[in-house]
Amino acid sequence: MTKTAGDAVATHANTRRILWQGVLLSLLAATSCCNYLLFHSLAELYAIVIAAGIFIIAWTARAHYHNDYLLFIGIAYLFVAGFDTLHMLGYHGMAVFSDLPGYNLGPQLWLVGRTLEAGTLLLAPRFTRRPLPLKPVFAGYGLISALALWSIFGARNFPLCFSPETGLTLFKVVAEYVIVALLLAALTHLVLRRKTLDRQVYRLLFASILLTIASELCFTLYISHYGPANLLGHLLKIVSFTL
Repeated sequence: MTKTAGDAVATHANTRRILWQGVLLSLLAATSCCNYLLFHSLAELYAIVIAAGIFIIAWTARAHYHNDYLLFIGIAYLFVAGFDTLHMLGYHGMAVFSDLPGYNLGPQLWLVGRTLEAGTLLLAPRFTRRPLPLKPVFAGYGLISALALWSIFGARNFPLCFSPETGLTLFKVVAEYVIVALLLAALTHLVLRRKTLDRQVYRLLFASILLTIASELCFTLYISHYGPANLLGHLLKIVSFTL
């Protein structure tokens, strides 16, 4: 197969993927008109499956990498998937954790998951040129996760993120902007290390981080847990995880 023919096949395959993604997102968005909790659960499950898949692929293929960039991301996304699962279960209206108000619990768990994600994307380019210390990385993410869970479920001293009377708190909005700043720094770091990554991988990661930034900005604007800004933020998150 010539290079031109190969490029044409790749372009056709990418077009099909985009079309299928568009159809999937449209169907998913349509469910929000019937039952927003159903939409939210499906959207989060979609992202959770992808995050878990990232870990499985990164871990099983770790012997074949030229650097540990993707392995580091894979390990981190296992913990991100855990917090996204709790976020889904603790979302307003789910009533799984009945002793904690879902209007506040959901945003708290969301912030932890997105902070882990943004911090990971910022640090990951460091492992294009140095080996990844597996045990310290697992221990570090485990400790951070344990402390966050203790603060939310145990001590219950995690700052308030949403109030039924006033909506998003100042802490929640500032925290989202801090996450956006981390993602912008991660994007800059990625661009500086782009020559150490496969060209296609670099492009996908670049687009993924941009969409994650857009998603986070949506979560600085919503007034209702079931509003359009919340809906758009989750759809952007899905595309970001897919990339």
